[in-house]
Amino acid sequence: MVLQKRTAFLALVLSGILCLGGCGRKEDEKITSIEQLNDPAYTIGVPEGGAGMYMAEKYLPEAERKTFSGNSSGYLAISQGKLDGFVYDRVMMEFAIASGLENVEILEENLGESMDVAVGISPKSQIADLKDKVNQFLAEARAGGTLDDMYDRWVSRAEGTMPEIQAPQMPDCKLKVGTTGMVQPFSYYEGTTLTGYDVELIYRFGAWLNAEVEIKIYDYDGIIAAAQAGDIDCIMANLNATEERRRHVEFSDCVYPSVTAVMVRSEQKDSRENKYETLSDFAGARFASLSGGVYDKLLQEVIADAEDFSYYNSVPDIVAALKADRVDAGVLDEPLAQLAAAKNEGLKIFEEPVVGDKYGYAFPKGSPLRDQFNELIAKFKEDGTIASLKEKWLGADESIKVLTEQDWPGDKGTIRYYYDGAHEPMTYLGSSGEPLGLEIDLLLLIARELDRKVEMTTCEFASLITALETGKADVVSGSLSITEERAKRVDFADTHYDSAMVLLVRDLDGAVQEKGFWANLEDSFQSTFVVEGRWRLILRGLGVTILISVFSGFFGLCLGFGICMLRRISCKSVQWIGAVFVRVIQGTPIVVFLMILYYGIFGSVDISEILVAVIGFSINFAAYSSEMMRTGIETVDKGQREAALAMGYTKRQTFFKIVLPQAARNFIPVLKGEFISMVKMTSVVGYIAVQDLTKVSDIIRSRTMEAFFPLIMTAVIYFAVANVMTAALSFAERRVAPKRNKRSLKGVCV
Repeated sequence: MVLQKRTAFLALVLSGILCLGGCGRKEDEKITSIEQLNDPAYTIGVPEGGAGMYMAEKYLPEAERKTFSGNSSGYLAISQGKLDGFVYDRVMMEFAIASGLENVEILEENLGESMDVAVGISPKSQIADLKDKVNQFLAEARAGGTLDDMYDRWVSRAEGTMPEIQAPQMPDCKLKVGTTGMVQPFSYYEGTTLTGYDVELIYRFGAWLNAEVEIKIYDYDGIIAAAQAGDIDCIMANLNATEERRRHVEFSDCVYPSVTAVMVRSEQKDSRENKYETLSDFAGARFASLSGGVYDKLLQEVIADAEDFSYYNSVPDIVAALKADRVDAGVLDEPLAQLAAAKNEGLKIFEEPVVGDKYGYAFPKGSPLRDQFNELIAKFKEDGTIASLKEKWLGADESIKVLTEQDWPGDKGTIRYYYDGAHEPMTYLGSSGEPLGLEIDLLLLIARELDRKVEMTTCEFASLITALETGKADVVSGSLSITEERAKRVDFADTHYDSAMVLLVRDLDGAVQEKGFWANLEDSFQSTFVVEGRWRLILRGLGVTILISVFSGFFGLCLGFGICMLRRISCKSVQWIGAVFVRVIQGTPIVVFLMILYYGIFGSVDISEILVAVIGFSINFAAYSSEMMRTGIETVDKGQREAALAMGYTKRQTFFKIVLPQAARNFIPVLKGEFISMVKMTSVVGYIAVQDLTKVSDIIRSRTMEAFFPLIMTAVIYFAVANVMTAALSFAERRVAPKRNKRSLKGVCV
């Protein structure tokens, strides 16, 4: 009977679990629209305090919501199938996908209307009329085209490099700005250097204001509190000006509009993309083309329904669009597509070429250079020079890819040559910004035959023809296709390279090869430690962790001993104060205590975040260590005190020579464990803008999109640090062990 009841109970529990599973997420249903997620059966993630949280509450009220302190955690939860959707900024999520985030896609429709990204202004800033000054700066930067240029470089083309911005020599004030350091391309780390759109904006505003700039790093959930407390003057951190945030801080005019979208898991992506078997299957597909090219018109002659085109300034932009699933195919010349496929795992050239293509140098109408080039191109074809150039520049040996040196006199003048620097292997820039490529090398050989020097200038592909028409250039190239339309505006030399126009697509049939455990481990190690010198960032974070731990342990031990002694005196009121202090500290979570110290008690004080962390952990460690010491002291038999006093020892001598050494033997093992716990608890100091080991690992995760290795790396380092400190404390424990002490007392002969 008992067995039957247990069996029935087990069956009931199992059925309940199955029911719960069936009532949860709809695993087999493909999410294709935002409205589909507005259902209690779906779980969506939102960033804490961000526009995504506001939009989700307004437009997806029925969905179950989970809050994340960082966007990278939300991305990984989606890719691992732990969420059904993640609500965040569209541009940011596209960057995550382009950076290697897999198994996810972004729904095409946006969530709600666009929202202003603006500068948050602290109500306690010491800089007078800061909001008006920020607005004036933004208005001037917008009118001068600076904001548009920054957005184009950092966001649209993802090719941002921090310009040289001269810091004021004699600043009028100090500008303290808060940002996150974890949101690419707005504020992120390249190695140990903070960079991005917002960082450039900070330094530009500092120069405009003639102010010394100090940048502080916060999580999004702490940056508003920092502004409220006056710890910073303003916030430049891709911050959406939501209604809730406006209640706490003021906002400047709009810097740029932000669009919120939803990221979902892309389980059925393969079947959608593998439908392309012939060129006709691309009817209605989304294409990427270079600005100023003829690819779109040539493609429309082959595929009648090719109408959805997006235009980009470079091949890397097209590659990023493909990886982010913004387009289905990139229309490129074969050499460019081959190089892009070779350098980007997961991309390939579609087997069927679109149309044949020929490259040529372009000249202004009626230019005598054209005939001279034609004569020499024919000569170089015949003697094998062009074939040698193809072998040199299209091969894998990078060591031989060096241009012909201009060592001839150049007595017959100079050729002004314009080229696009993003068309490897034809015309491109090397790692140091030097011009390289087959067409540039060929032009130098031609110039040598003509005894003319070459003056080189890079420009966008779309501006090459314009450079000829305006008289700025004598000749241009850059994988320039010879077409009838272009021939109406410029003259072309005879072709020097026969090519074809092809489609660059995602390869889902085997371009991404499965790697073994050790290969994946090596890749993870490279991306976490080696790339961009991130090991320096880890060492810096480790140094901060050790610094906080050691100083907090030392000062906490001293303070704890003082509290212990206070609680041992006969005055009841002092004992009560000590007891209340200990109970309050022990009952307050360390994160809350740190934030009270940083944003409350020291909110209006210009104090180092690391110093606040040391103060907080010292007080916390003191509360626990004082109780351990007091308990250890009370375990020593009172008779030993009485005997020492009877032998002539003072109370002080009795305590330090008789009682404390015996008590230490009892409380040091427990104190050792509490110290190690305190070391691990320092991992929360990121809440008050301290870049410790854990915060650094979060920064690296935000760049690599890896969920596993940076966290394991952090755990291993904490393990090593804890063991080293445990060994040091064990050594101290052995030093105070009674067995090591000399067995003698003053005045007593043994």
